[in-house]
Amino acid sequence: MESCAAKRTENTGLIGLECKLRASIALTEGDHRSAVLHQTQSLGASKRQKYSKASRQSCDLNDLIEQVIKSEISNSTASPADRPDGYTELCKRCEELPAEWTVIQIAKDYNPLATGMVHEELVREPTAIWLTVFACSDPCGDTPFEPILIPLEPPAEKPDAKFPNYFEHIAVIPSEVRNAIASHDSAAASSDSQASRLDIVEQLISSAVERTRELLGPWCNLLVGKFRSTTDQKLENEIYNQIEAFCVHNRINRTGQRLVSLVARRLDLLDDRQLFELCCSEQLDLDDAKVEALYDLLSELREQKFHDRTEERLNCYPVMLIIDELLDSMPWEMLHPTGEFSRFSSFWALSELYRAHAPRIKHGYFTLSANRCFGIINPDKNLEKMSARLQMFYREWFPDFELLIDQAPKENDFDDVLNNTDVLVYNGHGSGLQFMNGETLLQRNISCVTFLFGCDSVRLFSNGLFTEMTGTHMYYNAAHCPTVIGALWVLTDLLTDIYSMLLLGSWIPSTNPAYTKQNISSLDTMAFKAGKWQFSKTSSTTKTIIQKHPNLLKLMGDCRMFYQLPQRIRCALVCRGLPAHIRSGSTLQHGMVCRWYPLLSILLAIQLLPSAFAIQKEMTVSVGPGNVDCFFESAKAGQTIDIEYQVIDGGHGDLDISFELAEVTGRTIFADYKKSDNIHRFPVPYDGEYKFCFDNGFSRANSKTVFFELIIEREGEQEDAGWPDIDLLEGLTPDEFYEMKVQDMEDAIKRVRNNLTKARQLQDVLRSHEARDRNVAEENYFKVNVWSFFQILVMVGVGTLQVFMVKSLFDVESRAYKLLTKL
Repeated sequence: MESCAAKRTENTGLIGLECKLRASIALTEGDHRSAVLHQTQSLGASKRQKYSKASRQSCDLNDLIEQVIKSEISNSTASPADRPDGYTELCKRCEELPAEWTVIQIAKDYNPLATGMVHEELVREPTAIWLTVFACSDPCGDTPFEPILIPLEPPAEKPDAKFPNYFEHIAVIPSEVRNAIASHDSAAASSDSQASRLDIVEQLISSAVERTRELLGPWCNLLVGKFRSTTDQKLENEIYNQIEAFCVHNRINRTGQRLVSLVARRLDLLDDRQLFELCCSEQLDLDDAKVEALYDLLSELREQKFHDRTEERLNCYPVMLIIDELLDSMPWEMLHPTGEFSRFSSFWALSELYRAHAPRIKHGYFTLSANRCFGIINPDKNLEKMSARLQMFYREWFPDFELLIDQAPKENDFDDVLNNTDVLVYNGHGSGLQFMNGETLLQRNISCVTFLFGCDSVRLFSNGLFTEMTGTHMYYNAAHCPTVIGALWVLTDLLTDIYSMLLLGSWIPSTNPAYTKQNISSLDTMAFKAGKWQFSKTSSTTKTIIQKHPNLLKLMGDCRMFYQLPQRIRCALVCRGLPAHIRSGSTLQHGMVCRWYPLLSILLAIQLLPSAFAIQKEMTVSVGPGNVDCFFESAKAGQTIDIEYQVIDGGHGDLDISFELAEVTGRTIFADYKKSDNIHRFPVPYDGEYKFCFDNGFSRANSKTVFFELIIEREGEQEDAGWPDIDLLEGLTPDEFYEMKVQDMEDAIKRVRNNLTKARQLQDVLRSHEARDRNVAEENYFKVNVWSFFQILVMVGVGTLQVFMVKSLFDVESRAYKLLTKL
């Protein structure tokens, strides 16, 4: 094969195809290191050259002409595979990244027909998918970690699906969303057809996520980041130790041990088929006996370690996803909606962005103080309703924000905003790149977190044959903008406004003292749509799903679970860049009301503390023979129903009863038949009323006394308040430090209250156990007494009979004697 260095080509887009070809050949030959290197270099190959430091600095036309004359451009088009940054450099850059990060690359394999296809055909063409793990929670920390390559076969077609080809399915999501919204906005369309089209889009996205889960199989667990809590870390270490012992005994290499350990961290997310698929994978290459032994081990671990874990909510550090441009339209974040995910176009883009901001990255997060914020609203002057709504939001929630309303920013003003603010928020059409040339943007060094709440704002677009796709975020990241939040497809303005308020209002503390304790997610959206600013009237025990937090990616995960918004909005907004975290104490200029009254502050904090649960009830009921007793409670989407019951008295009968949890429509959710006790947990999918029935119909004589505890809460309500895991006290003023200490006291009080509530719950359960044991003991005592009395009667009767018969033997005149002699 001719050396790439000897080639001269004007189209640098071919570099990526050549690298993918080299990777495919290397994998066929068994050279996994070269395969990883070439596949990694294939992503963003030409963009890496275009966005290099040298190219960004060459902004003068005369300099460019001089470079052409000197053939500097031609020489720079050599394949990345021939440059000195080989596999060793790749591993070095992996080690530089923060230890908290998990870095996963998802790319398509080389397609031999690529040079004869237009871009739309290339996206839809079935090929293998390569997963590459660059950084993770390494279970073999004593040995050097090298990137792990996992090739996956092309997904099988589904003839019954609307789009049998998986790649076509994920590629058409943006266009299908656009068509559905266009139909929804059309006045000629009927309301039924509008709702039907939008429902089809929701189903299309859900089915794409399910097909992706099927494609990844057990490797879907690789996208679970490093655990944050000590409890999860302890469980993880226990699993690692058992798997290590198994691998040593069965002579499985370190790579196999790493893969099995990483997947086994959340065995509760896998079914039996996925477990078997892991054991039979080519990466492990086990014989039948070892496959069966490993399957038995993992099944046993799942039963022992995860039997009481029913929710998928993740408490993990960020996962950096490096996504091939041909797979970028897939909402990968929805595989684990509560996780912290950020996207990058290539590993080199991630590495360069980290190096540019390494001094400001602590514990895996880019830290900033959101003191200087700027908002651009409706610059195209044709979204009047959006402009009115957002002006109301900023006026109430962020009165200190500097805003540019209904006016197009000039390029110099845009440049000044990018260089001198901490946060830039754009609400308008597109990405705002129409107000600043992308090539001009490359010459900047941007340090602000940028929100682009517009249609297709971070979507990739094709520029023709053999050219890599381009997106606005690439210009921002190349200019060292740490974080860009934007949309993968078309959005609707009202729902986007609500999402932007939820995200910004929960991330940046309000500068209006009136809303210091208010939660933006309790805003009445119907009133907001009508142009009114008011919050829903909720009880003190009700808590919203989105809580204030300085971690931007965590809030985006919460927003993906905010079911009041359609899925096409929740999964469209993605992060392109570094995980952002607001430094504690910033933007609280108006929060000094409690400075002179610390005792009063604490008393108010205690008084305003919400109850630990939305609904909590404990009851002891008596269910008569042949009766069915039912109870009804309302629950809202996003909440979780926990019910625990046990029969504490059977009325001289068995301690069992039948139980049913169902919707009022009649659909059964859980059903038990003749059980003494059980625990059920059910995530509520939508608002409604639910009934809980205890059925004693099978008993004809005995009443049953049943104790049950019902808890309806929203996920995460038991979590400790505050901003954990990040120590960001440096640089605070005395007033800000004082405010943080007051907040710490409030958090401590909340933790004490939560712990007391848990203790009371445990005591109630213990009391029910004690009552049941006492009833059982009394029942046993009653049975012993009855049986003993019966035995005494029998003994007296037998003794009397014996005396009578013996006496009759000596009395010849008695009837008994005559009867006995005849016998």
